[in-house]
Amino acid sequence: MKLVHLPRALRQLRMRRRLLGSLLALTLMSGMMIGQGPIASSSFVGAESPLSENGAWAALTSLSPNGTRFQKNNGAYPDRIMSGDHAGARATAVVPADHYSEIVVGHVGSTANNVGAIVRVQASGPSIDSHYLWWASINGGQNSLYRIDANGTSYVPNSLVATSPVVDGDRLRLIARGPVLYGLKNGVRDFIYNTGTNTTKFSTGSAGILAHADTAVTDARIASWSTGAAPVSSGTWASSTFAGTENPLDEGDRWYPLPGYAGFRKAGSQAIGLGSSHNASGVWSITPPATQYSEVTLGAVGGGGGPIVRIDRTNPGQTGWLLFLFAGSPSSSGIYKMTPDGGFTGVRFFTPTIVSGDKWRLTATGNTLDVYQNGVFQFTFTTDGSYPTGDVGIEAYTPAFTFSAWEGGDPAGATLDTSPPTAPSNLTASAPSSSQINLGWTASTDNVGVTAYLVERCQGAGCATFAQIASTSATLYNDTGLTANTSYSYRIRATDAAGNLSPYSNVASATTAAGTSPPTITSFTPT
Repeated sequence: MKLVHLPRALRQLRMRRRLLGSLLALTLMSGMMIGQGPIASSSFVGAESPLSENGAWAALTSLSPNGTRFQKNNGAYPDRIMSGDHAGARATAVVPADHYSEIVVGHVGSTANNVGAIVRVQASGPSIDSHYLWWASINGGQNSLYRIDANGTSYVPNSLVATSPVVDGDRLRLIARGPVLYGLKNGVRDFIYNTGTNTTKFSTGSAGILAHADTAVTDARIASWSTGAAPVSSGTWASSTFAGTENPLDEGDRWYPLPGYAGFRKAGSQAIGLGSSHNASGVWSITPPATQYSEVTLGAVGGGGGPIVRIDRTNPGQTGWLLFLFAGSPSSSGIYKMTPDGGFTGVRFFTPTIVSGDKWRLTATGNTLDVYQNGVFQFTFTTDGSYPTGDVGIEAYTPAFTFSAWEGGDPAGATLDTSPPTAPSNLTASAPSSSQINLGWTASTDNVGVTAYLVERCQGAGCATFAQIASTSATLYNDTGLTANTSYSYRIRATDAAGNLSPYSNVASATTAAGTSPPTITSFTPT
């Protein structure tokens, strides 16, 4: 079969490997509620050619112009080897718009053989047989998420994102949830892709299977298959310390990338952007109320980023209100409106001190956005009324800006720690030079644990206009770059993971040493 509208190399690749194939078998089960099991499944027991299972399957003719179909014999695989043909089938069972298709890989004999799970198959109309496909082979073969655009007699494959190779026995679940497609291999997220910005996309359809065999029909065999409803949101609050390693970031189906973004990974107890520019992800494991918040704990601060509120997960473009902390240009920090065309519109600017370990919270109540740093109110902004509700999430500009923790959703939804740490005590200050003052203090205590000490400073022995200059987890801090022969005063307070702030320590003052200057020459007699 001749493939059209494809680059030459891709056409040759499809002709050589006959992109698709293998019709799966299905044993219908009674429709079940979400979380109660699959809607339909098959282990392909017995022999049948072509595969029907009492009308449970319908062939995808667009991908098999020469009549290749699935057969079953303790597994589902193509009934023939035919250049350009693929065995494909959709289940006739009714599934919700958000659903999954899961296969267990029976056998893939070489890099020229593939099996796949498919979702949102179009059963009628001008796009009949179109679908999304997780196309899987062994290492060195074709491994990708595709959108297949078909019309009943022909098809065009469009590669969306790379996937990892498989081995016999792997369990592959392709999930369609809103505009997002993602795959779990043996229960671990393998890839995720947001179709929001795509011109062509399918929002409903049925589930099915596909296979292509190159040398022997059993070299592209599916051992079993099932379909059911996709996960749904539950609860109103969530949090993370980003422990462990994941790529892409998943955490039990918590995170999804906004349209146009790759999202995040996690490593070293940090959430790290996957893209070299902007990265943005929302949380869909919960459904927060309209009054909501998103709070990040800063990790590395080499780029920019911050928390997002009121993301519309169904919008084909990005949405939400972002508190952007720009380490590269602090005066450009502020609240930005994320627009569906991919833009960021600054609506309120400020110049913060951006320090690793600090907590920044953006709260949305009605049309009001409030900003907090380490639990301390900073400012408020009244929006234009856009984005009245939605998801919470995070955004980072470059992988150099990371997060060590996050929480968000309903401000009343968590079991809140409301007990502040005790005040740091015995604060002392000493000046070892003309440009440095060293601080030391006795640690605070907390019912959960102190996460940081916030260092504040003002100039003069009796000054009162303190401003935060640093955040540290230690009980020592060296303040450098000071003016010679100048008095400075300091105070410290502690904070915990919930953002509770302790009372202030005592105030300690010190005066930097006088700067040295060259001797004054009063007379000079040449010799």
